[in-house]
Amino acid sequence: MKTTEIVLLALGSVLFLFSIIMMVLLFKKDKPFIKIIWFLVLSFLMMGFSVIKEADVAGIFKYKKEQELSQLMVLSNALQECPDNEVIKKELQQKLKTYEEHDHSVEKPEDLEKIGKAYLLLGDEDKLISYSDKILSEDTTNLTAKTLKKAAVTQNMIKTLPDQINKRRTALKVKQNIETLKKEPTVDPKQIIRLENMYKTAIKKIADTVPHGN
Repeated sequence: MKTTEIVLLALGSVLFLFSIIMMVLLFKKDKPFIKIIWFLVLSFLMMGFSVIKEADVAGIFKYKKEQELSQLMVLSNALQECPDNEVIKKELQQKLKTYEEHDHSVEKPEDLEKIGKAYLLLGDEDKLISYSDKILSEDTTNLTAKTLKKAAVTQNMIKTLPDQINKRRTALKVKQNIETLKKEPTVDPKQIIRLENMYKTAIKKIADTVPHGN
């Protein structure tokens, strides 16, 4: 809860108590207390500000979660097309950070996929693994979380492949994981292509470090 919300909650509570006391006093003196009702309404609005601002009341307030996810998807797609664009990358990082701060619960598989795609494109496999584990701790059957975790693990294996001692075994595991991901209907084909290209680059890097005979 933000500072503004805490202050409004405190002030709203004080105003509510004040309104109740005034209503009781006016009632005992047999005086009209209709005007006090407006203070009660105001106190409710102040105390419920944090809820109201997130709600969609008669189309006046938009649900921030949907907005954030939509913006995440747009930036992710842009970064996927231009992976070296630092401006897009920073915007996506900031948008993802903002989303994390709101601590939204992800219920729909498509929402989880959007978050996962952003993490993968930013190369933040550890956060995606942690995020997936959090989902799986609440729902062990969540296939989307399992798939995203496998994608994150695979991407991390590719990135560390040149430094692995047993490169052959790691490379084989990467290929197996990619083939498994290809069979998952929820995986974006572009993500598979990206992993395959990363794998080819890693293999080439390894080959370039192997000394060649004259």
